[in-house]
Amino acid sequence: MATLSLQLYTLRDQFSSDRDATLAALATMGLDEVEPFGIEHFEWLPDALAAHGLKAGSAHAGLLAETGKVLEAAQALGVTKVFQPYWEPEKWLAADGIRELADALNGVVDQAAAAGVTVGYHNHDFEFTAPDVDGTPAYDYFVSLLDDRVKLEVDSYWAAAGGRDVPALLATYGDRITHLHIKDGPLEPSRSGAANVVLGKGSMDLAPILDASADRVWVTEFDYAVVDPIEEVRESVAYLKAR
Repeated sequence: MATLSLQLYTLRDQFSSDRDATLAALATMGLDEVEPFGIEHFEWLPDALAAHGLKAGSAHAGLLAETGKVLEAAQALGVTKVFQPYWEPEKWLAADGIRELADALNGVVDQAAAAGVTVGYHNHDFEFTAPDVDGTPAYDYFVSLLDDRVKLEVDSYWAAAGGRDVPALLATYGDRITHLHIKDGPLEPSRSGAANVVLGKGSMDLAPILDASADRVWVTEFDYAVVDPIEEVRESVAYLKAR
């Protein structure tokens, strides 16, 4: 069975109001690991996770802005993969902006490897709606520029919202894709503010994505959870555990 994780951004508001109770709830859900965000900013995180028997396997962080600080935080957490979670949409509109991102990621690979960390990139939808570069889809052009050691975390929901055939994408890049963000909802653009829903209750065709990914890490995430975030996470984790 795939490794099950949760992107902690899902419960950002709950952490602000009651960090301890939120982590205690997560500890009862049967997750294999969690995926923190902004790890360079939260010095309390390693002790807080350990206190509840939770471990971090991957993380989102401003890898390209504060490389050294991010890698120090990753080592403190025991994180082995750090994903750059965002690159300005306007930079995806031209080859130069895409190359800038690829060069930056390639440029930190060795430093990260020396710290025991693999680096990668997490997509939204705009990478798949950006103009082609000399007939090549922007995302595929980007991947073609990457050092083979740079991995991919495919946000399956945003890839689908951007018009990409997700199972085909998984087949194309194989083990370059180590992590999947698994979420459900109305498949509206990422900046629409539309709420996500419990897995299996939205517009995503999840079965072929999960069937193709038994050896990847499945990271549940809600960009927006508006009903009962902790319960929605619990139900979504149960959905994945039943696969």
